[in-house]
Amino acid sequence: MSAKNDVLQVVSGWDAVELVLKCLFLGMWQILKILVKNLWKGHRRKLSKNFPPVEMSVDASVGTHCHIKIMGVKYHYVETGPKSGQMILILCDAPETTDLWAPNWSSMVQTLTDHGYHIITLDLRGTGGSEGGSRRELSPPRAVEELSNLMEALGASPKKPAIVIGFGIGGMLTWYLAHCYGPMVSKFAVIEAPHPNLYWEFPPAKFCREALHFIQWPYFPEQWLAEGELCEGENGRWLNSRARDWRGPLNYIRGAAWWRISSEARVDAAALLIGEQHSAAMLVRSAAHCTRPALRLLPHLHPALPGLLLEFLIEKDTIKSNPEEVPKSLMGRVLGAVAERARLVLPPHAVHLSAVTS
Repeated sequence: MSAKNDVLQVVSGWDAVELVLKCLFLGMWQILKILVKNLWKGHRRKLSKNFPPVEMSVDASVGTHCHIKIMGVKYHYVETGPKSGQMILILCDAPETTDLWAPNWSSMVQTLTDHGYHIITLDLRGTGGSEGGSRRELSPPRAVEELSNLMEALGASPKKPAIVIGFGIGGMLTWYLAHCYGPMVSKFAVIEAPHPNLYWEFPPAKFCREALHFIQWPYFPEQWLAEGELCEGENGRWLNSRARDWRGPLNYIRGAAWWRISSEARVDAAALLIGEQHSAAMLVRSAAHCTRPALRLLPHLHPALPGLLLEFLIEKDTIKSNPEEVPKSLMGRVLGAVAERARLVLPPHAVHLSAVTS
């Protein structure tokens, strides 16, 4: 299936010149700040990391590990459930996907399998067992074309559309996929993933929130991310990462800087936008690009997320819950005016918007 040609628009003209200059000078400023910080802290370069000599993980309970070549590129995915069922494509975050195989996620996958869904958990390019690529190869037009071909090869079609779930960078790709190949997507959920047109206001990944222009530079961002310089607030989440682990995720982000979605384009598929309590503004502005959005704010993502997704995926009607009234504070009225068509639903364990914005 061919993409909608008028949806993706490349950044050009003065906008492109301005972006190049900002990346050049702000990137140099970021390098200077990191160097000064390292000198002040007496930083010692990490020449090696104490990886165990052997690391092995085998878990056949989550599904069958498979490889497929799409447009000459090797992808790794885990397949679960009957192939005759409706496909659920899960696009993992990068650079790591370990949370998806925690006990609560395995339980969610098993529940979906019991309901007859065909689940494909995909490693993005440059992560897990999937082949890497340059920033040009991982730019949005090429990335979504590969994903749509993969979906078609595994059984999805406009007559049998898939459900797509995306986390972080995978969520960014989910947005592009839903816009460019809408008939292939029946509904989608994105977790902590702003709409791509909000790229500079709400970065697509936590590790690049203060370094988007610097990330456009080659080589240096991978090295500093591997040393933990740009993600110190993540409680050691990427402590044992290597520079090569960052190349794929960064190239997805680098490519996305140069592409926008038409301001008039709207996603017709039912959408579930999920974020933590600090993400209210991002979710509301992202919802403006959908015709049927539902928003959820959670104080902590991981404990409640599997149940929330199951409710969205399995229920035939719109998400059923006991909505709580949004307090009529000034911020609540502002968000309500901006959202207009977006239905903000707060589950019983979620926070009020007034608490989010306080």
